[in-house]
Amino acid sequence: MTVTHTIRAEARDPKAGMTLAELAAFVQAALREDAADDVPVKAIVNMRGGIKKLETRA
Repeated sequence: MTVTHTIRAEARDPKAGMTLAELAAFVQAALREDAADDVPVKAIVNMRGGIKKLETRA
């Protein structure tokens, strides 16, 4: 049996979207949790295309 868990990040300001620092923190968290390189990342974006939420599995 394989056990996985979800890694999530939300923008501090959903209207403006995620900053580069927030995106980098999400990537670092995923790498710390040994998320595979080929695991898809889901994104919820605002009307302007800014990232509101990110999610992946490790």
